[in-house]
Amino acid sequence: MVREKLFASFLLDEREGLEIALQAESVMEATPIHGRIMPLPGGVDFLEGIMHLRDETIPVINMKKRLGLADCAYRDDAKVAVVSLYNQQFGLLMDDIRDVFRADAEAVVPLGAALQTEDRIISSLIHLERGKRVAELLDLKKLFLRGVEELENSLGPASREGEKKQVSRSRFVVVTCNGQEYGIPVECAQEITFLTEIDEMFRSGILDGALELRGRTIPVINSSHLLNGKRTGESDHAETSRVLVLAQDDCAFGMIVEDVLEILSVPDNEILSLPPGQDENITGLYARPSGKSVMLLNMENLVCNEIDEIKSMSRIKNGSSFVVDPAGDTARSTHHLITENCYLVFSIVKNYAIELKDVYEIIEADEVMRVPGDSGFRSGVINLRGRVVPVVNLRGFYGYPQRGGDNVQRRLIICSGHHHTVALEVDQVVTIYKQETFHTTPSLNPQLAEKKDTLDRLIEFDNGTGVVEHVLVVNTYNLVRNHLEYGIGSEEPVQPS
Repeated sequence: MVREKLFASFLLDEREGLEIALQAESVMEATPIHGRIMPLPGGVDFLEGIMHLRDETIPVINMKKRLGLADCAYRDDAKVAVVSLYNQQFGLLMDDIRDVFRADAEAVVPLGAALQTEDRIISSLIHLERGKRVAELLDLKKLFLRGVEELENSLGPASREGEKKQVSRSRFVVVTCNGQEYGIPVECAQEITFLTEIDEMFRSGILDGALELRGRTIPVINSSHLLNGKRTGESDHAETSRVLVLAQDDCAFGMIVEDVLEILSVPDNEILSLPPGQDENITGLYARPSGKSVMLLNMENLVCNEIDEIKSMSRIKNGSSFVVDPAGDTARSTHHLITENCYLVFSIVKNYAIELKDVYEIIEADEVMRVPGDSGFRSGVINLRGRVVPVVNLRGFYGYPQRGGDNVQRRLIICSGHHHTVALEVDQVVTIYKQETFHTTPSLNPQLAEKKDTLDRLIEFDNGTGVVEHVLVVNTYNLVRNHLEYGIGSEEPVQPS
């Protein structure tokens, strides 16, 4: 597997959409301009000046001048990427913070020497979003045209001794939610991306749903609910909202925030501790020179009560093929809290449901092989990754007429029952629905009465129109045990790959 690298990207020229990427480990922080950048007489032409950053003074490089752009002006709300180079800190002046992203080696394409002058400060192009987006990777070692040796050797023994005595620092990604600034430890942050369409199929509790990120399904947290105990409303996030993708306790999840302000480096001795017994979800406060405080979050404690739900949610893959990822667990243990009291609703003339914990995946029904002599509800078999799995046509099983036409799109729900794997052929999958309670099925009509052992409960399903529908739940255990002529065996259900 190709190892992904983490990059921080900035908009060098917002009007032109010119995006510059840096290796994330080189970026100490990303911050607005502090005070005024003071010119330094005699400096190189691309040196904008010097800026005070807390108790330090750092040189600030005008990257538009450095890269030869005709328009080299910056607005007052420009950002400074603080980088570490040769044991010194420099500020790179950019129009704005873009995001933090991961890219594998195949996406990073080196620029040929024939395309550049000797000043090869742009080393590679990073192709993102299937080539629709390109970031230019900056080689910090080429930042200065001359004097590199002096910079590299400028730290003498006394300076290195002083470096050892420097105050330790912690880095935080500063975000806003309901007007409050929060600091999230950089080590928890995986990437920052713009808000894309959220799949609300899995919306429940603190979860707003899920988003697809490079083929991965990332559960998305409602940050207002997590931080303030309340929702802001149904899908009312602004277009400028960002999703901060975090990693905690071996799982990834996204948190929608109003804005990502900066990457802040805070001296540990300036973090104000809370009184004993106060909120354990906060590691402390950092008071900005302006007087506004940043609340520094303890993400491990903050999400510990929700981590099981987040982990289970992160295993659910949506889209045309629904899969539960075993991720090293047994087949049944992969269906944890998120699948408890959850149902997959499907249709065969009318809506039915199946417990989500029994579902492995959903696939197209175009690979069913008909078996000579099989009739009625036995549709045939499929080859599921080297395993022969019987197919049950639920329309036939429950006595409904078959749909005509060769172009009818059906689905196969791969599920378990009585130690066996079976594929249930249905018309279509409707949704995943969470329902805490169920009811014992009353008397059934004559058509279904013979199969009453497979329909022993029902749920109340609200399809979003306000009309509540009683939906029968298929008991796959009884379906397999009582109607497929399987003996009592110990065959293990197939596990998804």
